[in-house]
Amino acid sequence: MNITRARFLKSTIGASLALSQPLRALAAPTQLKGTVTYLTYESLPTTKKVIGDLFAEIEAANPGLKIKPLFTSPEAVRKQVSSMLQSRTAPDIVNLDIEDALLYSRGGLLAPINPLTAVLPDAWRVRPDGKNDFFVPNGIKFTYSWYRADLFEKAGLQPPKTWDEYERAAAKLTGSGQYGCIINSNTSGDNPVSALYSYAMSNGVTFFDDEGNLLFDQGENRKRLVETLAFLQRMSKYSPSTTNFAWADVMNSYASGRIAMADYIGARFFAVVSQNNAEIAKVTKPFVQPYGMAAANRLSAEGYMVFKDSQNVESAKAIIHYLREGQRYYEFLWSIPMHVLPVAKKDFEGPYQANEYVKSKPEISRVISEAWDGSRNPVFDLTGKKPAWQRAKVYTSTIYNKMLANVIQGGIAPDAAVTDAAQAARALLKFA
Repeated sequence: MNITRARFLKSTIGASLALSQPLRALAAPTQLKGTVTYLTYESLPTTKKVIGDLFAEIEAANPGLKIKPLFTSPEAVRKQVSSMLQSRTAPDIVNLDIEDALLYSRGGLLAPINPLTAVLPDAWRVRPDGKNDFFVPNGIKFTYSWYRADLFEKAGLQPPKTWDEYERAAAKLTGSGQYGCIINSNTSGDNPVSALYSYAMSNGVTFFDDEGNLLFDQGENRKRLVETLAFLQRMSKYSPSTTNFAWADVMNSYASGRIAMADYIGARFFAVVSQNNAEIAKVTKPFVQPYGMAAANRLSAEGYMVFKDSQNVESAKAIIHYLREGQRYYEFLWSIPMHVLPVAKKDFEGPYQANEYVKSKPEISRVISEAWDGSRNPVFDLTGKKPAWQRAKVYTSTIYNKMLANVIQGGIAPDAAVTDAAQAARALLKFA
């Protein structure tokens, strides 16, 4: 049975929640009034349960307050927020990605949330004016890879570390209806561009500098990006056609038993495979995504933001503070186990491990810890401290997707695809 991202492994996660640490009896904020809407793409049944329980606690302490959760999908959330903004019905609190927070704040749409960010890591501050914070991170996710241990053992292979090893393994494991890997070339959606970004960064590509100058078509960056596209083009020979693949299609194709290796952001991949094909899940193992020059991978950061036109800005801030405080924060993370992680490595390797499901997956924890220090976010591409809105603008467009699709689907030479993408990016930024 194929399932979507929204239909998660209920039994596994349910057991994880039942065995996790109990919520601490911390007082909910009081004297809050009005209606506050909360939009999130974290819509798993267990996450809905945790969020619902927390909202009920706040409402019980504030008889004049009503919190309305709105659940959507990762594929639909950006269009939904845009539509709600145009109709002036934007939610008060939105759980979205750091790229979106940077663009919304630049557009003057968000309210500062400075009091909530005093103790948050500098690496995840969204301060386009250098003074005010507009984003409270609630979790991060890493891109890493998965492989069929049974197929590797039969073929006498080890999990690949470099591109050369990856290519040789994929070639050896392709044939008779079986594919060595999945290379997604869909022209929209986050999965293809996420993989492209990870592989390009591992090959030494800098897309933009901290001042927002486009670099990916210049000098050594161009050379490295052309190499990356050529590599993915070669790897696509060992992949099924992914022209219309969404996130769920990647997971479901692997769960079908036809795929030997796949990349994904986070461990939701493993849980969905477990639900679809328990036998395949038993032989599915994680490994750090193969690199060109040095290990590097995409890190995705999600979090909370408050729209400035909200009628309940202060109530919204208080609710965010409550959700991000103490044990409640870990209950939220554990409702999406091994997928959305704490924003600090010390918390991941410390309090986050106090959960039975997490304890039962030491191989995933090991790979995450190994990948952590080499990871970078598309917004914080270089130093991790100075965001450039230009990076976010191009990343959230379809320019990178089309560059990859032009090479894999259209047969365009990688060098020409880079030229076309750079022209499109400069045109987009000119009128942004």
